[in-house]
Amino acid sequence: MAETQLSAKRSGAGGRDIREELVAVARETLRHAEAGSLRLEADVMEMDAALYTDPEHFDAERRLLFRRIPLMLAASCELPEPGDYKAMEVAGVPVLLARADDGVARAFLNQCTHRGAQLADGCGKARRFVCPYHGWSFDRSGALLAVAASDTFGEVDKAVRGLRAFPLLEQGGLIWVVLDPESKLDIRGFLARFGVMLEGFDFCSWHYVGSRTLKGANWKLAFDAHLEFYHVPVLHKNTFGPSAPSKALYHAYGPHLRLTAPMKPTHRSSGAPGHADLFAQAHWPEEAWTEEAMMLGEWIVFPHVSINSFYNGGRGVLISQIFPGERVDESFTVQTYLMADPPDEAARAAAAELCDFLGHVVNDEDLVTSVKQQRALSTGLYPVVCFGRNEGGLQHFHRWVERIMQTPDEGLDELLSDV
Repeated sequence: MAETQLSAKRSGAGGRDIREELVAVARETLRHAEAGSLRLEADVMEMDAALYTDPEHFDAERRLLFRRIPLMLAASCELPEPGDYKAMEVAGVPVLLARADDGVARAFLNQCTHRGAQLADGCGKARRFVCPYHGWSFDRSGALLAVAASDTFGEVDKAVRGLRAFPLLEQGGLIWVVLDPESKLDIRGFLARFGVMLEGFDFCSWHYVGSRTLKGANWKLAFDAHLEFYHVPVLHKNTFGPSAPSKALYHAYGPHLRLTAPMKPTHRSSGAPGHADLFAQAHWPEEAWTEEAMMLGEWIVFPHVSINSFYNGGRGVLISQIFPGERVDESFTVQTYLMADPPDEAARAAAAELCDFLGHVVNDEDLVTSVKQQRALSTGLYPVVCFGRNEGGLQHFHRWVERIMQTPDEGLDELLSDV
């Protein structure tokens, strides 16, 4: 039998071996699947519906959440070589990710230090970044190289006119950035044991296939659909089918979550025969359970990222990043597909077919529904929403949003220290 085991013993917060953690989650998932049971929250939770519709609260979320908490902005394989860059806007902040000549990824404010023009758009490769307004140029490490017409411009101290850098951590093939140049937050501590578990994917060796951006309603409404399976056989009955998993077990790691489905699969709508299947390995000795099978499920990286595994043309993942737009009723979902092995023409075609399918599911089912939710909630005529005992992911997420927004900068490390 094929095996994909942890290559080395890795321990997270509390010293628990990561494989031991994966086995514990797999064991619980299999036990509940066999019993037809589910671990439930203590009670139904109510929340003020205005938290989805109030412009002032939305502005506070962009400021206190998206500009203070580490955000997963790219996979390493999106910037595989020196000179590769990715420009994006996040919560109103223009960001430029670039891999420098030393191979280290860096994040900058995408703004010329002359008069604020943006230096780059989209993705690509550049030897240097040249301002399209007046021609100032910067190297791939953010240093100011040259001032155009310097003989007439005047004296400039290049050492203090480099690009404004953001704190960045590249770990396990993923890139996290804090959109505050002065932030002292411990990004590695924020990820803690959850971040080490994500290393089980070994995204450092994966391959970028493609991305698309979808427009939706309020960012939390768009993200809520990633935090429970309750809706899947109803909203997605014509795509995933009425027998798709509806139950989820929620495994919390500080603000982050893992969702596993304690329901034996009756079909492989997103997989090819022979792909890693925890339920097929249930009769094996626990020490033979493969890491690939135990990594299945949905990984929720707080506050805005979902990672799901699929098998079309080979092992792949869909990374969904949900970003707030300019208004309370606007968000953008960026879907990025990665594959574990270099895709040949057939594998790439199969992956493209799957990506089109998933784009349809999210755009034409999830996001269409969230837009209608937004319209109804915006009337204020029904002042609350509720999350069921079977929707523990939603309860967990919204409580953490509130906790972090109420915590001052100097208290964030302590709040996040018990991940």
